[in-house]
Amino acid sequence: MIVKCKQSDIDLILSYIGNDYPKCLYLFLNVNKYGLEHGRIEAFIQYCKGDISSVMLQYYSCLHIYSKDNYFDNEELTDFIFSKKELTMLYCEASTADKIASNLSKKTDKQFSVTKGWVAQINALKTTPNGLAEKAESKDFEQIVKMIYDDEDIGRSYKYDELAKQLEERNKEGYSRNLVIKDNELVIAHACTNAEFENVSVVAELLVRKEYRRQGHASEIWGDICKELLEEGKEVYSFYYSFESRALHKKLGFEEVCEWSKIVF
Repeated sequence: MIVKCKQSDIDLILSYIGNDYPKCLYLFLNVNKYGLEHGRIEAFIQYCKGDISSVMLQYYSCLHIYSKDNYFDNEELTDFIFSKKELTMLYCEASTADKIASNLSKKTDKQFSVTKGWVAQINALKTTPNGLAEKAESKDFEQIVKMIYDDEDIGRSYKYDELAKQLEERNKEGYSRNLVIKDNELVIAHACTNAEFENVSVVAELLVRKEYRRQGHASEIWGDICKELLEEGKEVYSFYYSFESRALHKKLGFEEVCEWSKIVF
């Protein structure tokens, strides 16, 4: 049974997650930051034999899923996913994604991809950045949105207008921060926090313009934003999906928490 949550169910969701929040960071942070009376967020609890078997949060066209032991009714969950016609992406641990994907492929001819990666945390930087990054100005956001949307990997997960709206909202609400490195007025590198609440943060959208790559800008801006957050006493997490990105994170001092996947329709 899948039940839509009310504001009063938040404690139930958080109790189920417990200390495993690094395995469902966006679900955990969005529930804490926005609650369930915000128009763009819905949460759901799936029960199996009276016990919680999974919790879910829908934010725009993305569904975040967390299950402690993957003991959930897969038929019911995939039917629920198909009922949400607006969904373009699922976020969850790799083991959960494998279970869901195996059933998705049996139930539809609709094309989807599963991209595997990792969630990692940094407690101390191994290298000291030069401080070249600066806070993005409002005039920079048009360039930032285009860089994210045009990226061959990250951009597949977004609709352009939805992305622009999310960035603007999160920045205004203090739920995210954006750093850039510029060449005059041209944004050549970008990094941000996709979510911040109290002492937990997620760094994301690390991008460097193609013509400026292999010049150290990625490690510089990534180091700058991590240094800033660590100095504020925050836990700093990141998601990555390539071996190149994995090497960069390990070089800076990140340690992996779990394997991760995104399913994109």
